[in-house]
Amino acid sequence: MKNPIKQIILFFKNLYKNYKFNKLNKKLGAVAKKKVDERLQLRYEVTKYIRSFAKLDKDNKSKFIPLDFKTKELIRFNVEEKFGQDMSKLNVRLNKKLQVI
Repeated sequence: MKNPIKQIILFFKNLYKNYKFNKLNKKLGAVAKKKVDERLQLRYEVTKYIRSFAKLDKDNKSKFIPLDFKTKELIRFNVEEKFGQDMSKLNVRLNKKLQVI
């Protein structure tokens, strides 16, 4: 059996540690929610920009002309130029089909 003084010290030490972690968890939850909201907003803006630039419908398919490689690269370049810093900060990328991941 441990010394009663050590048990009391450990009790208060664990109590303080739990208090500190609970306080941090509340802050982390708010920050995580804010980051997810920013990521969703950026994804919406990039998708909206791509659709307006290439005149695409909701499935990223042109109503008139299918996109060729050159057009896709032009769209990718423009998106990287306009939203590049925000995309790297929020870990958002474009795949080969110009879908935001």
